[in-house]
Amino acid sequence: MKPGVTMIRTVTIGILGISLSACQTVNTPPAPSPAPSQTSLAPASVSDPGSIAFRINPSGNGAYYGWQMQVVKASRNKGFKPFTTEQLSAGQMKEYTLWPDSYLVRVSRLGELKSESWVDVLPGEVTVVYADYGLFSEDVKISREPDPTRIAPNIDTTVWRIPITTTYGPEVMFAHDGYRAEYTGPQNNGNPVGTGTVEITRNEQPFAEIDNADITGDKITGDIEYADGREVDGEYLSDSRQIEPGSTTKWPDGTSFTGTYRVFDPREGELRMADGNVWQGPVRERKPAGQGRLTWWEGGWMELPEGSAFPSQTGQFVCGGETVAAGDCYYYGGKKLSGPDELATLMERDRQLAAKAAAEEAARKAASETTQPPATAQSGCRNASGTFRDNTGNSTLKLDSPGQGNGNFVSYTYGSAQKFRFEIGFTYVTTPDSISVTYGNGTYSDAATGQVLQRMSAPSGTVSCRFDGNLLVMDGVEYRQ
Repeated sequence: MKPGVTMIRTVTIGILGISLSACQTVNTPPAPSPAPSQTSLAPASVSDPGSIAFRINPSGNGAYYGWQMQVVKASRNKGFKPFTTEQLSAGQMKEYTLWPDSYLVRVSRLGELKSESWVDVLPGEVTVVYADYGLFSEDVKISREPDPTRIAPNIDTTVWRIPITTTYGPEVMFAHDGYRAEYTGPQNNGNPVGTGTVEITRNEQPFAEIDNADITGDKITGDIEYADGREVDGEYLSDSRQIEPGSTTKWPDGTSFTGTYRVFDPREGELRMADGNVWQGPVRERKPAGQGRLTWWEGGWMELPEGSAFPSQTGQFVCGGETVAAGDCYYYGGKKLSGPDELATLMERDRQLAAKAAAEEAARKAASETTQPPATAQSGCRNASGTFRDNTGNSTLKLDSPGQGNGNFVSYTYGSAQKFRFEIGFTYVTTPDSISVTYGNGTYSDAATGQVLQRMSAPSGTVSCRFDGNLLVMDGVEYRQ
């Protein structure tokens, strides 16, 4: 809810009792004085705006044209947008709505500075900067008085009134961890007063909006609406930059979290999932993470060394319950098994499927091998080093230096619904058109859990090699940097 044009409270002559004869008169441009001290205000009007009016003598005699006012900065308020009026002439007036503060004001005529001083703006009052001139003198007078055009509508003055949405933009309250909060609303000498609006984005996307936001001490309270429909029973603490610990967040799908937060995101605590299962431990993106305990909705619990493996956990875990002693339990893809033998059978099946897939891939590469012309010394395999990937993106080859050195090969394959990872290190020596490789021990593992399924070795040997500075062809298989 953005602040719009605000009706300024008119102050009567009886209250102010200030005439132009009692105004401050400035004949030469003084050095800017220190910012005036904050004026004591009644609580009922502390969140009202005031205004600065720049008024030109309507007489038309003397230097009656080319006057400009520049408001350079606010002393304390955030979000103020400096402005300069166009050149005004006799009988013209511009009024700018501003939040109460002290403002550095400069007045010039035809580019020549006539006055520079700090000017107070008070709630509900009009501060008049008056260009008073005659045939022989030019003065700038500053007074706080009723708006003459409101008291006498027929006065010989043309007025333009500028809303506060033009003179103020949002104040950035915080910006960290991808979140950014901006406040739009009343200010008084650098402090938010009354209520305003706070808009929060995450990674530049709408995240939340707080209407009737009251910023008091280190808390932001108000009617908050989150873009994803969540409800949070705690408040944002500006000193620690997070939702207060112990708060509960609930999402429309039934998921809830109680614990500590990283800004607005659950960090560690109790995560109650939509299906009724409960996780106690670290949380990332509303999912289990790190080491913790899962309690099933139908009873019993399971310790997980890495919560992100849920709900497709595979392996041997520690489980228990109120009526069942703690012990080992076995899972494959999130399904509970009868025991270790069933797990071993399923793991061996996956190993064989992966080995078959690897053999088929090797046969495909061998069939696609073509005869390549010998490489020259300048573009040969002897100059190859760095990181290379095959055309599928599933295999990565690393050579640490030209000519000879240490290398590493990683390849991903798929079997059934599982993804597997094969990795092996080696040493090598190259010529312009060949590479001799001596392999170490390789590992074949589950890509999701990292569990090693098999350790194996590979035969060493020499194969053809070609390198043109980008494309590396080894034994007919193409890799690119």
